[in-house]
Amino acid sequence: MSRKAEAKPTVIKMADWDSGPDRLVPGCTISKIKNVEDWGMFGLYFMPPGTQTNVFSMEYEDDGTAEEYYGPCHEFYFVLQGEFTMYWGKDAEKVRAGESEKVVLKTGDFGYWPPGWKYSVKNTGKIPGVFFWGLSSPPKGIKRREYL
Repeated sequence: MSRKAEAKPTVIKMADWDSGPDRLVPGCTISKIKNVEDWGMFGLYFMPPGTQTNVFSMEYEDDGTAEEYYGPCHEFYFVLQGEFTMYWGKDAEKVRAGESEKVVLKTGDFGYWPPGWKYSVKNTGKIPGVFFWGLSSPPKGIKRREYL
């Protein structure tokens, strides 16, 4: 069975990106390049050295301890420049304090953040960092608390 194509390929110019300061993380800039219905969103994130994001949850249920709740989603970062440490776990306070599990990403690394955890990323390098990110849509019926 064949389906008729519903969307056409597009090119999105930088001037058309929705970019601006991250309201939750002073000094950082978030660019939302494209929101793909029923799939998710893509963008860029710019972060000065020493800066850390809020705690965001991609757990199956919102316990209210993270600043943002996306629902059980998949997310990735592809590091274009810099070094980042991703903290992850179930305890928002430990994640926030950098006392949880962690992984380090450097220029050229790809990080995958599966559902079921809380996360926070910090620029642990010496230069401003940039990563390309993608965040999947949550399952139907999930109520997000977010600032994207």
